[in-house]
Amino acid sequence: MKSLLVGLLLILSFSGIMAQEIFDFVPEDVGYFLILRGLRSTMEALRDNTNFFGAYLGDNGYGAERAFYGIIDAAGYNAEVDTSFLKSALNNDILLAGEGIDLSLDDLLMFDPFYLLEKLKLTENRVFMAWRTDSSFELLKAVAVLLDMAIFVQPGESVNELRSNTGTLFYNAGDDYLIIGGNKDAVTLALKTYEGEGKRLLESNGKGREVAEMSYDYALAGYIDGDRFHLDLGLESTFSIESTILFARPEGHTLTATIVQDTVFLSSEDLQKMLSVTDTKELEASKETFGDYTVFFPSSSVETLRKELAHWFELDLEPYRELADFVVLLSKESIGNTRIYGDLVSETPRVTAVFTNKSSDTEKFENSLKEWGALQSAHKDSRIYELENDFDTIYFIFSNETTVLTSLSPDEYYRLLSDAESLSDNISYEFVRNLGLEKDIAHAFIDMKKVFKSLMGVSVDSALFYQQTFDENGNMIHALRFY
Repeated sequence: MKSLLVGLLLILSFSGIMAQEIFDFVPEDVGYFLILRGLRSTMEALRDNTNFFGAYLGDNGYGAERAFYGIIDAAGYNAEVDTSFLKSALNNDILLAGEGIDLSLDDLLMFDPFYLLEKLKLTENRVFMAWRTDSSFELLKAVAVLLDMAIFVQPGESVNELRSNTGTLFYNAGDDYLIIGGNKDAVTLALKTYEGEGKRLLESNGKGREVAEMSYDYALAGYIDGDRFHLDLGLESTFSIESTILFARPEGHTLTATIVQDTVFLSSEDLQKMLSVTDTKELEASKETFGDYTVFFPSSSVETLRKELAHWFELDLEPYRELADFVVLLSKESIGNTRIYGDLVSETPRVTAVFTNKSSDTEKFENSLKEWGALQSAHKDSRIYELENDFDTIYFIFSNETTVLTSLSPDEYYRLLSDAESLSDNISYEFVRNLGLEKDIAHAFIDMKKVFKSLMGVSVDSALFYQQTFDENGNMIHALRFY
């Protein structure tokens, strides 16, 4: 979840060709496609109707919208292209399609056509971008400036080049569209498909066609076959990904994104185990928490625990390995859901993990800490152990009901706990929680009010909420909501 805050420029970035026309570029056996519509309209709706994007895009907050259009204005000036034309082009549909390129959630959250074209320039994959425009060469000149590339035209060739010291792209500037590809074959295939020389996606019977037909009601839609879409969220488990579909659009005062992945488990029992740990998380949400980041997931998912703690500590380093194994044992001997909360905006790791004890007898764990030379102290009925290595100081706090791992000193931990509130008393959490899935396996909440206050001095109720679950057919569902 931490990566969601890094480089979050725009969740949606562009759009235009009539949907039927733009999908006519896409061959039947395409490995993936993404279609985005109406950047300017979507951005304005998000800025005006959601607190998150109001703070991020607006001039009274981070000012990302002004910065974005400043880049567009500079490109238009240097390319001698009317900037109003460029801004209008941003409201046209943009299609990215092809094969041989890995995508991540970060790629979508930074979804910027020029960023993706830079990626294509470096990989030279068979991927193309189709952008509807009534002045394709004017748009091409602006793209060349933004990518720091030069236009090369071979007389008589339908596919020409954009060149730079770091790579080459290929393009075709048609009457009402601009096609740019990672290699010449990508552009040629798109043109041949458009001209009817091969079967098109919309003439097929696969899942890609279903997604394309459903995409008209969304600002962002996509289909990706195989396991090439990387989502560093949710549980770590023994399954493989066969395909991913995704949809996003503004809904009321939120931006909602849904990602559905068709999964294959090693056995039906593995899926049933996942379904058995689905719950409402009401108990966890009623417990005190502090910081700007909170995540709940089943304590039985030890690999998820490793991954979460690795965001805060370098658990792959040798001094941490024995500790990491010890924490895994703690998790295995706990019940219900592990709770992790902390501060994303801090110079040093500020994180706390809470395990619900299966038994009040924690002597074997405490003995291990004693053997490692941990310093001992107490607070009321809790036993505290301080463990120090070359990198960090970590504390373990044992009580009859819970075991706590924290990077905070006991004094600071108890001070913060005395003023802590439950998530169920947090206005933003309750708002997004009521809009979300009733039950889930894992969910995470970022209190953006605290984040914006720390980073920009802006105080506004805002949140980012993530949920993960499975359905009976083994489809893994990820739901993201920006408020």
